[in-house]
Amino acid sequence: MKKRVVITGIGIVSPLGCTKEDFWDSLIGGKSGIAPMTSLDLSPYKCKLGGEVRDLKPEVHLGTKGLKYLNKGTRFLGSTAKMALDNAKLPQDGSLSNEMGIVIGSSLGNFSETTDYFYEIIRNNPSEQSPMLSYDVALNSSVNYVSVIFKIKGLARTISAGFTSSTDAIGDAFKMIQRGIAKVIVAGGVEQISIDLYLIFYLRGLLSGLDDIREGSTPFDKERNGFVMAEGSYVVILEELQHAIDRGAHIYAEVKGFGNTFVGGKKNQADVRIHRAERAMNEALEDAGIMKDSVGLISANANGCKIQDAIEAKAIQSLFGVNGNHIPITAMKSNVGESYGASGTAQLISTTMSINTGIIPHIINHKEKDPEIKLNLILEKPLKKEIQHAIINNMDYDGNNSCLVISKFRK
Repeated sequence: MKKRVVITGIGIVSPLGCTKEDFWDSLIGGKSGIAPMTSLDLSPYKCKLGGEVRDLKPEVHLGTKGLKYLNKGTRFLGSTAKMALDNAKLPQDGSLSNEMGIVIGSSLGNFSETTDYFYEIIRNNPSEQSPMLSYDVALNSSVNYVSVIFKIKGLARTISAGFTSSTDAIGDAFKMIQRGIAKVIVAGGVEQISIDLYLIFYLRGLLSGLDDIREGSTPFDKERNGFVMAEGSYVVILEELQHAIDRGAHIYAEVKGFGNTFVGGKKNQADVRIHRAERAMNEALEDAGIMKDSVGLISANANGCKIQDAIEAKAIQSLFGVNGNHIPITAMKSNVGESYGASGTAQLISTTMSINTGIIPHIINHKEKDPEIKLNLILEKPLKKEIQHAIINNMDYDGNNSCLVISKFRK
């Protein structure tokens, strides 16, 4: 029999704040974490906005020893892991070492540090490089750091699956706990803004503002024209139910299902992409054993890109039919931007908070309705609603579709 999996801890480093309280208050308050970027010189380029983390004090969570050798992303992840472990009231003395794991998703990880490091090796004599320069440059460096300082010995995985990386990490961790491989897993995602990533998205034509109409994060809006890039780290503690009950843990929600599909070489065919996105949602619902009529909330992937938002909307409409016109739909990327590999866990946390509080944040920046998108979008103000079951959608530009189903915890 599959074991049940629950969420018992939350850690957040985001453009809206670096505690779950600040993050949630800002979301339901309709605030935006998007502003002109200050960490990059964007004077030669059109797109200026970003969701930057501005007020993190990593020394509060990690101490000062060795902090100067850590890159931004590792500081983000280390801080959120500490917050989540503290929030879950889990021991950090090694007593759970062999029963605990860590699974983190990141699309490009420490990409800038990696390329800079190898550039220096090529340009200079490798023997003259400080060994500490290589300490934190690999994709899995952040995960290794967290597993060491928090004495996590059960398993350590880094998942890089594009924009669905952290959703896939949650799904992977969920399945491992179901199968009894671990009792507790630190799961989530991390991404950091850098000029390298900015140029990748800029040159691919994905960023808002390239068409000179307007720049902003406007999911499902008729004039949407791309996403605003963001950074941050979002982590949850996934725990086997009986283990959580035995230690008297607070349970935020239950993870019930996971679905994943891949479009592959047909990613430019809209009808195929719609079908695969729909199938990912259906697989998650089947895995959860939940009827689609009982879904009370959809956290949409929607990040403001013209085609992708339309594909997701049509997939929802196709799966839920006329009932899809009544399911409340929110899109938190209007507030924080697109943090690519970390976004799925950000959506998971927002949805978890909605289940706990009975409040669903509204979509901000929405100016004009798109007649092709026939969904029950939450606009203008938050919606008060008791939620039993919710879907979290996550989509990637290169073919991945991943979906989670979470529910209000019932014994």
